[in-house]
Amino acid sequence: MATDMADPALQTFLKDRESLIAMACRVVESRAIAEELVQDTWLRWDKRSYPADKARPIFRRIVANLAIDWTRSRKTERQVLSELLLADSPSVCSERVVIARQDLRRVIDALDQLPRRSVKAFRMRFIDGLTSAEIGRRLGISLSRAHALTEEALVQIALSQDD
Repeated sequence: MATDMADPALQTFLKDRESLIAMACRVVESRAIAEELVQDTWLRWDKRSYPADKARPIFRRIVANLAIDWTRSRKTERQVLSELLLADSPSVCSERVVIARQDLRRVIDALDQLPRRSVKAFRMRFIDGLTSAEIGRRLGISLSRAHALTEEALVQIALSQDD
C-alpha cells in the first residue's frame, strides 16, 4: 500500500511519533515495545478511512488502547507463568497445582487450534524471548505480520479461557 507523503494524517503522525512513543512507553515501560505499538497504530489507521482532521486524537486513542491491551496480556501471562512455577513448589496446595495444569492444558489446546506459523511466532516471542522484529526476520515476514501472528495466538488463548 503506497502512502502519499503529502497526506495530512501522515504528516501529523510523523510529527507526533515521538510523543506517541513516549506515551506508550509510560504504559509498557519499554521503548522497543512502544515503537512497535506506534507502528501498529499507523497500520490500523491506514486500514480505515478516518477523517484526517481527527488524526491526532485518534492516534492517541489507538496508542493508548494498544498499550493497555499489551499490558493486560502480559499481566495474564505473568500470572499463569507464576502459577506454573509455584506448582513446582512442594508447599503449594494440590488445588493450585490442578488449576495451573488445567490452565496450561487450555493454552496448549488453544495453540493447537492455530496455524503452525502462529504457534511458531508465539513460541519465539514468549518462550525464546524474541522481539517481533526478530521474529519477522527469522520467518521472512514483516514486523507487523510477526506481531499479528503473536497477537492471534494471545487472542486464541484468551478466548479459550472464556470457554
